[in-house]
Amino acid sequence: MPTFIHRLLWQRISTRLGLAFGALLAVSLVGVVLATSRLNELAQTYAQLVADQYAVATQVETASHNADTAVRKMLVVAASPRQAREQAYAAIDVSNALLDRALDGLRGRSIDGDQGATAAAVLQRLQVYRQAYIDTADLVEADDLLAARTLIGERVEPALNGLAEALAALAGRQHAAYTRQSGALQARIVRDRQLLWALSGAALALGGLLSWGVARSIVRPLQKAEAGGLLLAQGQYQHRLAVSGVDEVSRVSGVLNTLAQAVSEREQQLLRMVHTDHLTGLAQRPRFLAEAHDRLAALRPTGGQALLVCVDVDRLKHVNAVLGFDAGDAVLKHAAQRLQDLFGDTALTGRLGGGTFVLLLPLEGGADSAAVGLRTQQALEYPLDWRGNSVDLAVTVGMALFPQHADAAESLLRKAEQAMFEGKRQHLSPLLHSPSTEASRRSQLSLLSDLQTAIQDGQLRQFLQPKVSPHDGRVLGAEALVRWEHPKRGWLPPSDFIPFAEASGRIRQVTQWMLEQAVQTLARWQQRGWDLTLAINVSTLDLQDATLAHRVAATLRQHGVLPQRLQLELTETGLMASGPDPVQMLHALHAVGVGLSIDDFGTGHSSLAYLQRLPVNELKIDRSFVDGVDGDARRQSLLRAIVDMGHSLGLEVTAEGVETAAEMAVLQQAGCDLVQGYRVAKPMATAAFMGWYAERAGAVGVNSKAAQPAGPVVQPAAAPASA
Repeated sequence: MPTFIHRLLWQRISTRLGLAFGALLAVSLVGVVLATSRLNELAQTYAQLVADQYAVATQVETASHNADTAVRKMLVVAASPRQAREQAYAAIDVSNALLDRALDGLRGRSIDGDQGATAAAVLQRLQVYRQAYIDTADLVEADDLLAARTLIGERVEPALNGLAEALAALAGRQHAAYTRQSGALQARIVRDRQLLWALSGAALALGGLLSWGVARSIVRPLQKAEAGGLLLAQGQYQHRLAVSGVDEVSRVSGVLNTLAQAVSEREQQLLRMVHTDHLTGLAQRPRFLAEAHDRLAALRPTGGQALLVCVDVDRLKHVNAVLGFDAGDAVLKHAAQRLQDLFGDTALTGRLGGGTFVLLLPLEGGADSAAVGLRTQQALEYPLDWRGNSVDLAVTVGMALFPQHADAAESLLRKAEQAMFEGKRQHLSPLLHSPSTEASRRSQLSLLSDLQTAIQDGQLRQFLQPKVSPHDGRVLGAEALVRWEHPKRGWLPPSDFIPFAEASGRIRQVTQWMLEQAVQTLARWQQRGWDLTLAINVSTLDLQDATLAHRVAATLRQHGVLPQRLQLELTETGLMASGPDPVQMLHALHAVGVGLSIDDFGTGHSSLAYLQRLPVNELKIDRSFVDGVDGDARRQSLLRAIVDMGHSLGLEVTAEGVETAAEMAVLQQAGCDLVQGYRVAKPMATAAFMGWYAERAGAVGVNSKAAQPAGPVVQPAAAPASA
């Protein structure tokens, strides 16, 4: 049976089911045929037994009855006159004939294995009876009635009794035989019933075994196929189902394997198409990272090194704005082609988006990463002719080393990008990733999360730096600067948090805080009768806020401050870098009545035509034009030219960063209107400034426009050393 089951499991499902049901049907048919045959045999045997019993019983009863009748008639004959005997003789003859017929039926019958001995005994007794009857009849015919009667009593009745006893013995023997045969038939019925139960149990066991074997051979492969199908549905197309036969489940498993292979290949093809840059044909970020992961994995066992180079095309937006997007696309195509030609198949090349490209190449034989970065930069910085226009390309290159800087493709790319961004900020290229720079960035990120709390909890402080006339030393105003008194890091200068606040957009909250503080300070000055202006810095993001003018006007009205007392300083670089044209916003601020100032003038690229469009009141000369100007005649001439240009535009000119008396003298000669710097005073806390101003003015409440002596540089005690 196990061999049969084993063979059955390797058949096809249809064959297995057919064989299983066929086996069950065959066993059932055998049982039915056997049961029918045995029942027929038992029925025939039992019918024969009943018939034999009935026949013997009937014949015995008939013989006994007719023998008894013959004796009674004989007595009648013996007692009747001759003329009345004929009728009695006729009745005796009928009874004897019936007796003979009954006994003939018993003649030679084997009862209970006695080979006819019992029936022979009956016939012998019948002969005795008949002889006695004949003798009695002869005496009657001889009219010797007395002797006849005597013979009847002495011979006929005993013969008749012997016949009756023989018949009774025959009937008893027949009944005993019937009883024994009935018992044997009952035993045969019990055995046949047990046999049928055994056959039924065997059929059920075989059916269960076949069902279990067939189900197991079908369900388990189906369960495995189902589990494999779920893995394929989850995208694990490398999984394969086991194919161990030629049945339907194995064929389905084979089809699923073929389907998984086809879907995997098509998915890879689609992913490759989706993650391929259509402009340059290079891999996009997801595909680049996947392929870079495989290449780095191949380098780990051998301890190999690799360099990831991140390249960004500078001034791409400017090219798009001046020459159109077709020119920008041409720049990107040429850059991609040069990168591919530079290192060939040894490097994995991709485009991250915009004008940013990325390379991953192995470093063999102690190759210098700086040399690779410089070679990449030089290959891309070339003049491109675009429809008669020469475009000089410039790129910034950032790099990261595997495995020194990162062991995974994504983190390695992130650090190369950080190096590239840092290179842009420092105007250094190529630049290799520096862990110290990353630590500084992490520190800035932690400060960014603290900045919101600093604004809400009052950790920011307002510091003021005076603006005075270089001619008579009068204090005409101040510039408000922000300082951060961090609860753990102490005093933080603006350079530690303003740049990343501008990058993250939090600078708007800082500007709003500065605006409210400055207006409140001006309100206190107005109450004291101090005719001073106060300037705050406004970032590029603030100029893009359509609500800026409304917020400024609302804050001034809330505290009752004259608008002309407040000045807003905007850097020249910030004005040029603003996305939308800031002129409209500047006119809105000018309409409010506040003063507008261009800070750090000379560091940007603004033209006179552009300056003429701006409704500004003040021009602040960057400290780079003031530092050491007394020792260079050409720089003095340039400084005078800037002052004259500002005056010609109707602007008030302020010089920043004045630190020496010689620099102050040059600014006086150049006709500069206002100066600020350490020569006058360092930035100081608001309360310290008010004490400093009151002392310089001579008394609290004295108008700032009164003549004041140009005293020495003031060092406020409240100012932190970092300021």
